[in-house]
Amino acid sequence: MKNASGTRVVLSATAQNLLRITIASYFLAGAIGLIPGSSLLPLTARVLPPELAGPVATFSVFGLSYLVMIGVWLRGAALTLGLLTFWASYLRMLELGLDEDLGTFWRDLALIAALMLTYAETDSESVRRRSIVRRPRPRRIHPRRLGDENGARGDAKETEKLSIEEMERLFHEDFENARSG
Repeated sequence: MKNASGTRVVLSATAQNLLRITIASYFLAGAIGLIPGSSLLPLTARVLPPELAGPVATFSVFGLSYLVMIGVWLRGAALTLGLLTFWASYLRMLELGLDEDLGTFWRDLALIAALMLTYAETDSESVRRRSIVRRPRPRRIHPRRLGDENGARGDAKETEKLSIEEMERLFHEDFENARSG
């Protein structure tokens, strides 16, 4: 972890990625049947025929957890997976009775909270490195002096002050060149 200020703790990119991969791997393993895990079957069985409910539930958990694992559409995938998991767990709890499946419901609730941690606030450099889809680093714009052809940076002390008439003439020339070209 990295402490950004006295009152705020910011996760480093490595901690963020490790947390995200660990949580998503649990959902992936549950989706493919390696471990007993959260299932969306109670939710999909209410709206789909029985022959489609199982595959749709499995594909939904697998697809959303895969997106969380690789860091693509991270916030949306984590929130959707969390919401669907919570709703399916709640429906399962109602089917079985509150006292029988309260532990499973609480486990799913803790997993949902862990999913919300996967997009916790990070420092600006970690946000850029968090996903496997790299975004280009923003280019810095360096001011240059008027009339400097090679674009070299000029010091503020060296820049000449232009009168309003000279600036109007320069802008008018650029406007005429653009309009005629």
